[in-house]
Amino acid sequence: MSAVTPAIVEVLLAATIAAYATSCGLFIVYLRGDRFARAGTLAPHLLLAGAALHATHIVTSSFILHVCPAMGLHFGLSLASALACGIFLALRRRYRIDVMGAFVAPLALTFLLASNLVGVNPVDPRYRRVLLPIHVAANLLGIALFMLAFAAAVAYLLQERRLKQKNLAGFFRKFPPLDALDRAQHRFLLAGFPMLTAGILTGVYWARDVEAGGAPEIARAVFGYMTWLLFAAVLVLRAGAGWRGRRAAYGTIAGFSFAVLVLLVYLLRGAPGAPTVALL
Repeated sequence: MSAVTPAIVEVLLAATIAAYATSCGLFIVYLRGDRFARAGTLAPHLLLAGAALHATHIVTSSFILHVCPAMGLHFGLSLASALACGIFLALRRRYRIDVMGAFVAPLALTFLLASNLVGVNPVDPRYRRVLLPIHVAANLLGIALFMLAFAAAVAYLLQERRLKQKNLAGFFRKFPPLDALDRAQHRFLLAGFPMLTAGILTGVYWARDVEAGGAPEIARAVFGYMTWLLFAAVLVLRAGAGWRGRRAAYGTIAGFSFAVLVLLVYLLRGAPGAPTVALL
């Protein structure tokens, strides 16, 4: 962030990073065995504190910098990770996925740190369209839900490997049953897919006359379409061909990887003035 940013923003950022990192550490310690049950109790509270600090940091920064938090990749990455934490905390008991916090916390921390590598740019007036709020909201919610689907898919593969090796006393023995992880992965993906679709459709509508057509824009579009196709394939094959478990997990991980590639195009090549985390 800018050197002129008031100290309060830097303090909030440091506190958020510390809360996420500590939460991640506590989740990992909790997985080591029943001796560390207290860590499993504290970890979600630290993650909640981190998400609250994160939201406060976003709001405070946007007021100070006079930038709408739904504009620009900087705030978009932060908002997506904060939303993922909030959704996880709200649904962790219902879906029996408490230990997924060991994946959600580091993902949120990674997105937060990545967001601070991106400059905050004013939004090009050409990007202001009636559908822009829908486009932004759809992409933010979609990425947050895909983060959770990705975390559930990774946890599924680790748990499946542990069970196949009959390592019943291993590091991951506190993981939820495979059915619970598979169900959570599917539901997060099912909820995120309409958001991705809405983001792509609205992006095509309002951005068609402002894209420069250069290599970064073409790469971003290709990766965005590949993300949609992979997630669509996972959902269709699950419904029509019974794809569940490992195959669905691999498909979800592949789809999320392409979504990350879209973000990397922004990070590495830059998109000054472009609206937030658009997958197209």
